[in-house]
Amino acid sequence: MLPLDHTAQTNNAAVQTKAPGESLLTRLIKLLCSVRLGVTLLVLLGLACLIGMLVMQQNVAGFDRYFVELTPSQRLVYGKLGLFNIYHAWYFNALLALLSMNIILASIDRFPKTWARFSKPNITVPLRWLREQKQNAAIEVQGAGEDVSEKVALAMKASRWSKVKTAEKNGIQYIFGESGRWNRFGAYPVHVGLLTIFVGGFLTAQLGTTGQMPLAPGESKDLMSDTVVELDKTNEIT
Repeated sequence: MLPLDHTAQTNNAAVQTKAPGESLLTRLIKLLCSVRLGVTLLVLLGLACLIGMLVMQQNVAGFDRYFVELTPSQRLVYGKLGLFNIYHAWYFNALLALLSMNIILASIDRFPKTWARFSKPNITVPLRWLREQKQNAAIEVQGAGEDVSEKVALAMKASRWSKVKTAEKNGIQYIFGESGRWNRFGAYPVHVGLLTIFVGGFLTAQLGTTGQMPLAPGESKDLMSDTVVELDKTNEIT
């Protein structure tokens, strides 16, 4: 039997158990690096953005009329939770900062292992590990071991598999080939894209200005009007 490692491996997040004697700082860093925390933060951030679309924000034209139509309890709850200006709320910025930190730390934590598998893949892996993979098959081939391994290696090269190598361990002949080896780094461009979006959203919320500039044909202006509502004064409207 010739084990063939096609390295189309799924990156499953292993459940990290707390080793005895770990310091509080080590456990905190592991938590910040965990994929589960990142997914949870991303879901919470998405929910906050959804609330920002469902609840009219106070810098939008027509907010005063929207505010008057709310019940007193809605005004009180929405105001206390900062839902009328959620993109500037402290918890929204905290979610952005924490999720950005999680992405950065997770990328740093996993890059050495990813690079090691990319640059020096393990060819003589245990047979038990190969059989446990979701994509595996066992075939029987008649013939001398060297002839069979050479034919398999040629077939893999003909199928455009790269880095085809042969090795032997404990009397077992291994043939190794890769396809799509750069896919291991596919998560990092996604991480860079998310960080770019988060940084851009934060800078826009903190430093950006929105407004309206109505123009008639042939008219020019250099002023923009903005809607500013003070909730304390709006509360007095009946």
